Amino acid sequence: MVKMSIGAAFSETFAFLRANWMQMLIWVGGAMLVVGLLGYLLLGSTFTALAMAPNDPTIMMGAFGKIGLFGLIAMVILYAACMLIWRGGLHPGEAPNFGWALQAGPAFAFGMLVVFIAAYIVIFIVMLIFGLIFGAALGGMGGFGGGGMNAGAVGGGALVIGAILYIALIVFMLWVQGRFIVAGPVMADRLTRNPITGLSESWKLTQASQWIIVGFYLIFTILMVVYGFVVGMIFGAILGGLAGGSVGAAIVAMVISAAVIYLPILMLSFSMPVGVYRALGARSSGDVFA
Repeated sequence: MVKMSIGAAFSETFAFLRANWMQMLIWVGGAMLVVGLLGYLLLGSTFTALAMAPNDPTIMMGAFGKIGLFGLIAMVILYAACMLIWRGGLHPGEAPNFGWALQAGPAFAFGMLVVFIAAYIVIFIVMLIFGLIFGAALGGMGGFGGGGMNAGAVGGGALVIGAILYIALIVFMLWVQGRFIVAGPVMADRLTRNPITGLSESWKLTQASQWIIVGFYLIFTILMVVYGFVVGMIFGAILGGLAGGSVGAAIVAMVISAAVIYLPILMLSFSMPVGVYRALGARSSGDVFA
C-alpha cells in the first residue's frame, strides 16, 4: 500500500480535471438535459394538478409516487454519467460503455447508501449510550439532597463532552467517507458492476493513508465552501444589479451563477476521488491523463 501525500492528491485531482473537463461538461450537461426533460414530462402535469387541487389526497399520493420514480430515474442517469467520466478519464480513448454505466452507477450509489446507513446506526447507538449515561448521572445527582450544584457541574460537563462528541462524530463521518472515497474509481477502472469490489478495494487502498485522506477531504471541502461563498457574493451582486427586476434577466443571472459557482465545484468533486485513487498509486491505461 502506498502512503498518499496531500500535495499528490491535489496534483492528481487537478490533472484529472485539466485532462477531462470537456468530457465532464458533455456527460454532466447531457445528463442534466435528459433529467430536466424527463422532469418536465413526468412532473409538469403533476404539479399543475397539485396546484388546482392542493387538498386532494389521491392527487397527492399520485404526485409522491411520480416524484419518487423521477428521483430514481435521475439517480440512475447522474451516477451513470459519473461512471462514464471516471472510466473515460482512467482509460482515455475507450468507447463509452453505456450498458455498464447504467448498471454500475446505481450499484455504486446503493453500496454507498448502505455504508452511510451503517455509519448513522453507529452514531445513533453512541448518542443513545451518551444520553443514558448522562441521564443516569443527572438523575443520581438529583437523588442526593441539595445536589443542585453537583447537578449543574454534571450538566456543564455533559455540554463539554457533548461538544467533543459532536466533533468526533464529524471526524468519524469524514473517516468513513475517506475509507470508501475511491470505491467508484475502482469500479470504473475494473469495469465491474459489483459495489462490494469497489468498497472492499477502497478499504484496502486507503488503509495506510486514512487520516491523510481525512485531512485532504477536510481541506478540499473548506476550499470549496470558501470558493462558493466568495464567488457567490461577487457574482450575486453583479448579476443582481444587471437583472434590474426583469424576470428574463433574473433567469439568465441564475444560469450564469450556477455555471460559474456550482459547475466548477461539481467538476472538482468528480475529479477528487480519482485524484486520491491515483495518489494512492493505482495504475491503469490512463497512467498519464490525456
